[in-house]
Amino acid sequence: MNYLKLGPVRVPYKVITDGEKKIFQIMHLKIPFSTIIRDNRKYYRIFGLTFRIPFLDKYLDKYFVSQAKLNFMMDTQLTDEKIRQIAEAIFQEKLGYSPNLDNPKSFNEKIFWMKLNYKNPLVTTCCDKFAVKDYVTEKLGEGYIVPTIASWDNPDNIDWDKLPEKFVMKVNWSSGYNIIVKNKAELNKKETIEKVRFWMEPQQNSYFQAFNWGYKNMKPVVYAEEYMEQLDGQLYDYKFYCCNGKVKFLFIATDRHKDGKLTYTFFDPEFNRLPFTYGGRKNAAELEKPVYFDEMIRCAEILAEPFPFVRVDFYETGNKILVGEMTFYSGGGILPFNPPEWDYKLGKYIELPDM
Repeated sequence: MNYLKLGPVRVPYKVITDGEKKIFQIMHLKIPFSTIIRDNRKYYRIFGLTFRIPFLDKYLDKYFVSQAKLNFMMDTQLTDEKIRQIAEAIFQEKLGYSPNLDNPKSFNEKIFWMKLNYKNPLVTTCCDKFAVKDYVTEKLGEGYIVPTIASWDNPDNIDWDKLPEKFVMKVNWSSGYNIIVKNKAELNKKETIEKVRFWMEPQQNSYFQAFNWGYKNMKPVVYAEEYMEQLDGQLYDYKFYCCNGKVKFLFIATDRHKDGKLTYTFFDPEFNRLPFTYGGRKNAAELEKPVYFDEMIRCAEILAEPFPFVRVDFYETGNKILVGEMTFYSGGGILPFNPPEWDYKLGKYIELPDM
């Protein structure tokens, strides 16, 4: 539960997410809204109107206490039992059913079980979107990672002169911490530094958002990667779900940079479509099998070999494939399946280790 601070009073509120739709609920008042990123600026869409509120992000940070911020402030006081209670409450709120973490069956239950119980140090290396590059190169050889232009421990030290006209700037310890730059001359460097500095604050670590353990002991890094784009202006994400070292299913993400159009389309390892949606995202109308599909499966299984579960993401560009990231907590374990029985069908593939 999140809280709005009104002087000494804390009023509970929550944000309900269903795909692109979001609902801000405080007491009995519900306000539907969505956020849109255009040219590295955040816009709010409420009641059909789209507009910027320049002061809103700072206001929210000052007066709204998120669960992640509370978790960070209480970190040393949180026992394993308390962490489990908070995790179960998050799960219940997002998915509408109470998880059985003693005997998990559904896909999402098993993701949460791994957050709380599976603490292989190699997970931290592979969760780290910057450090995982060394792991990929060690396992697959040269040429399988998106080239890094430069990296910094402090956003104030970013050397803008070293960066080309197009690049992607990222912070390593959570999802969505990236800025796509297609024209450096138009980039507001001050706003970018402020955004990156916020992303690198300790409470922004993915661990405090929903106890994604692999991120907990990570150090933040900001880095710039080479910009990639396919001929049609897209960059498809090919995401392979590996259970006990074998690819069991995958999805392709398309239209990532089109407001409200992001799609997730699932397939089995033979590239047959699977009949469900995930996280409220629509399926794409038509998708072709990637040219290097078999090579993606081969590489995914090499990288996934040490783990009971991991999702390995690829890009296909030109005549090669590149590893985007490795994800152990797909969708945070809080994205719904529709029909919901697929939560359990896919959960059967994951064989959790004895702990």
